[in-house]
Amino acid sequence: MAITKTMHMKASSKGKIDIHLEHAINYILQPKKLGDANLAGGINCLPDSAYEQMKSTKHMFGKTGGRQGYHFVISLKPGEGTPEEMYDIAMRFAEEAFGGEYEAVVAVHTDKGHLHAHIIINSVNMVTGHKFQYNNGDWKYKFQPITNKLCEKYGLHITPAEYSKEPKNMPRPQWKREQTFSKWIEQDARFCALNAENMEHFIFLLEKQGFEVKQGKHIAVKVPGMKRFKRLDTISENLSSESLEAMFKYGDAALVSPVPHTVNLPVARKTVFTPYQRKCYARMYRLKLAERKRFTYRSAYLYEEIRKMHELQEEYLVVTQYDVKSYGDLFQLKFRLQRVDEELCKTQQEMYRDRALQKRSCKNAEDLKLYEASEANYREHLEQIKLQKKDNRKKLKAVERCLERDGSLLDAELEYRIPVDDMVDLADVEKDEVPGNSYRVQEDVVDAKLITEPFVEAITDAIFEDEIIAEVEEVVETAAADVSLEPEIVVTDDEIIDEAEFDETESVAPDPEHDEVHKSDETMRLPSDKADYMRMSVAEKVICYPFDDKGTDAAFEMIKAYFEKIGMDTSFHSVYEESKLLTDYYEKQKAEEFIGERAERVMETMELLGIDAGRIAGYSADVLSEVFGFGDMEYFAGIKLFNNVIDRLGVDMDQQRRYEVFDRIYEEGMRDKKVERNRNS
Repeated sequence: MAITKTMHMKASSKGKIDIHLEHAINYILQPKKLGDANLAGGINCLPDSAYEQMKSTKHMFGKTGGRQGYHFVISLKPGEGTPEEMYDIAMRFAEEAFGGEYEAVVAVHTDKGHLHAHIIINSVNMVTGHKFQYNNGDWKYKFQPITNKLCEKYGLHITPAEYSKEPKNMPRPQWKREQTFSKWIEQDARFCALNAENMEHFIFLLEKQGFEVKQGKHIAVKVPGMKRFKRLDTISENLSSESLEAMFKYGDAALVSPVPHTVNLPVARKTVFTPYQRKCYARMYRLKLAERKRFTYRSAYLYEEIRKMHELQEEYLVVTQYDVKSYGDLFQLKFRLQRVDEELCKTQQEMYRDRALQKRSCKNAEDLKLYEASEANYREHLEQIKLQKKDNRKKLKAVERCLERDGSLLDAELEYRIPVDDMVDLADVEKDEVPGNSYRVQEDVVDAKLITEPFVEAITDAIFEDEIIAEVEEVVETAAADVSLEPEIVVTDDEIIDEAEFDETESVAPDPEHDEVHKSDETMRLPSDKADYMRMSVAEKVICYPFDDKGTDAAFEMIKAYFEKIGMDTSFHSVYEESKLLTDYYEKQKAEEFIGERAERVMETMELLGIDAGRIAGYSADVLSEVFGFGDMEYFAGIKLFNNVIDRLGVDMDQQRRYEVFDRIYEEGMRDKKVERNRNS
């Protein structure tokens, strides 16, 4: 079956930088390999002078480093095809795959039991000067399909790309991420080992920090974002079983402290923050806070986010440098940076073209001497253009990440897990205490009969703030004082159901105290059977929990207590996912109700003032600011309200125009609010 293989030639660290490229070309053009057929050719170059021409192209564009070329091999099934067919397939493959923009050498070898063709291309595009990019999946979705299409024309066997095995090697970006993670794992595992009393305590600390641990002959860990488990003893010899035992016995935890992975936060005055800038700064603050309290927030889950903290800092600096105040400003900045990039690319291409013309116009030694004398000035100017383009693209990527991040569910989850109100000095934040060894029998613990294992797990697994932890402890004390609780399933976070008296068939009326919790005609109660609960929709589940009275902060404890009683999985992940699903739905429902009510009031105000909906964009900002009354509403809540009103009124206004009109109204409202605040002060 016809198969395509892909290899690359990297730069040599010794001698000539492109020696591997030269050797590869010489190898495929050997007469003994070509045989009697002697089929060799070139695209955009001559086979005998291909190396010199490729080298000249690299120098012309200043791309002499990095990968020097790519080597493709197309092999046919033994006994199939003729040398001429093989040569035609290889030449057509090179033309179609590389678009005629790369110098390529093609040679057919007949010295094996099967026909095969070698194709070597230059790594630098001779038209644009860009390096050839080979991405993960290109073989399956780009190159092998071309080979299959060409071989089918000759009736040859093919290797369908869709039936190929996935490559074992991971993409380079993911490999780089995992290399970074390996370094962090080593530092965090060493910190846990020096604080641990034994192997069980060490595993417990790793899990508390957020690692997924696999224990067998060797200990391996994994965090979200990693493709495979990583063995600790392959990361460092200091984390082998022998070294770990020595650390448990002789280590001194007083001499070790957690190694910071995040960058230091830039100094910022909260008084000058716009709402959007504060949001960008809060992202970085949240990660720094999570690192200071690793066991509380299970910081290993945030490795991927911590890795992005340098990107977050770039985003924050960009939005402050260009004074981005709103989502609309961010769109405008993106278009502006894109135009700058286009101009710089155009200037760079003109320089390449002019330089090539200068070289071709050299007629004698004196012309060549003048050409070479101007090389230094040309290189300096070209380098300045490249640096400007690199800096501009760096800012453009930061803006694009900002736009993407604003709609990210991961960011929403991070905000839910690590709420931030007032961003105080992190120097005042107390560091996490290392959890004690729960596998050691302690003589001073409360009687085990009064505090059951699920309650202990609820306390040790909780990652919420100190106030919520105090509430859970209060629940434990209440349960310890009175073990004969009501057998009825009432979903509150201060009454726990006794398993011994639980009757699945018994139906008891709800507590009168909670008769007014729900607005439905008949109060819904959670079922006593796990299967019935799993069949309920999210909306039905939300109605059963007293979020209106208790708030969403108590969701984790309520759900965990209920899961324990019906025999569902009470691990942190299971309870957290369920609580997040329900609270997200509840908060979204409340937000929609709030926006709907405000939209009704705005429309009533417009009707009273006689404002023509079709000409709303023509009214002054101060009038519309009074009508909408955004007040303390966040920017994104405000744009939702504005869009809701425009949609209800049936106004024909595109999205970009909506942003422009809304920004004008919102900024006027913020200005009025600032004036009023100054007057009050």
